[in-house]
Amino acid sequence: MGLFLSMSGIIGKSEYEVEKCLRSYAEKKSGGLEIEELEHLDDNFCVINENQNSTTIFYPYALMEWDDVSIYISSELQCPVFSFHIHDGDLWMYLLYNKGELVDQFNPIPDYWDDNLSKVDIDEQKGNAKLISELIPDVKIEDINKYLVRWNLEDDESKAYQDDEFENIDWQIVDFMKKIGLEYPIDDSDKPKGKVYRLWTKELKKSNLEQKQTISESSINKGVWWKFWA
Repeated sequence: MGLFLSMSGIIGKSEYEVEKCLRSYAEKKSGGLEIEELEHLDDNFCVINENQNSTTIFYPYALMEWDDVSIYISSELQCPVFSFHIHDGDLWMYLLYNKGELVDQFNPIPDYWDDNLSKVDIDEQKGNAKLISELIPDVKIEDINKYLVRWNLEDDESKAYQDDEFENIDWQIVDFMKKIGLEYPIDDSDKPKGKVYRLWTKELKKSNLEQKQTISESSINKGVWWKFWA
């Protein structure tokens, strides 16, 4: 069982605007959003963190609605929103929405779920550095295009840029986020950088202490609060 996590990266919007919008989404889904000092293993643990006038949402590991939330926020705030995902520790990927419409997507292993994808389907997941540079002020194509490549799984892992922290692995998402002005909202001591909330919806119920899913402490390292699927 590998690493699963999901986040939204909201470009050009404040923590206040994003919090208000996320609460609206949750309430429309028979849920809510409340500031609460939760433990990282709580089923409803959520972090919202602003950096350089852009904001990251770190979702509860059990939330399956990260794309839907990203679309909603992008539409409501009329802005670019990245829907980020690390899947089973094998890859990181994104869907990029602008004003609620899907405009770009990236997956370094595009045929991960289907070995028979057409070239058209594969090309749709290449990522578009030029488009991103047009949507985000001060982001240069040459600063991000080396992330948007198809991984050769037979080659040794290597860094996209010399100043990166991570190689071509799932954690490369942190380096990419940094280049586009988004901050990964967990520090190196596994502490949240932003405000901690309890987030729940109709699908993701409020957690019950007696029903908490047990996750081995040995699995806790940098970027603890993952979505784990059996």
